Amino acid sequence: MDLIEVSNNTKRHPWELSRTKCIIKELETLGIKGKVLDIGCGDGYFDRKLIEKFPDIEVYGVDINLEHESNEGRLHFLNSLDSLPACQFEYIIMMDVLEHIKDDAGYLRQLLLKLKDNGKLLITVPAFMRLYSLHDRELRHYRRYEHKRLHRVLKKCGLIEKNWSYFYLSLIFGRLLTINSTQNLSGWYYSEKALKTRLVSFVLNTDYSVLRILSKVGIHLPGLSLLSICEKKQKK
Repeated sequence: MDLIEVSNNTKRHPWELSRTKCIIKELETLGIKGKVLDIGCGDGYFDRKLIEKFPDIEVYGVDINLEHESNEGRLHFLNSLDSLPACQFEYIIMMDVLEHIKDDAGYLRQLLLKLKDNGKLLITVPAFMRLYSLHDRELRHYRRYEHKRLHRVLKKCGLIEKNWSYFYLSLIFGRLLTINSTQNLSGWYYSEKALKTRLVSFVLNTDYSVLRILSKVGIHLPGLSLLSICEKKQKK
């Protein structure tokens, strides 16, 4: 969860539960291994699930809003890129981060110095500038992305896009209805096992899976978010 939205409520929103489950499945398909860098790790929920799922990886989660740096075995939480070890990573994950950065291409170029040649970048961003809302302004987003715009940034930085898709088509209508309303993911008060949480998570997981399957045959339906999986070019 974005640390801007963290509150005393420990219940996880179905959106966060679904995104965590779906992205971990993507990483499993990619054969994730070695050292992993997660930029914008928030309160660490995703990284702890990642460590549980993959026993042979080491994860460095970085978030400038973390008050304290800490180590939890194979999991390290840092509040600055300057605190990272002098190494390159096999995988970099950026989930809903790039939209917070004014010079997105410049930041990405510097970050990719920390990615090995042929290393993988998995990135998600909020989709479609037409859906830019009060919620985006509250979270200090500079923009949302159509795929063409994100693809240009990735290509400019020397990345090869392997595949991409929008996801969460089912959330677009809700966003249109609440485009001028305050929203907060910490405002979900049902437990993970509650029927309402499980039902919403099931719908979102199904939505994600269907749009990913369609994208692999060249059908790209719109969604509230955009996923891109890239590879860093090997230097000649």
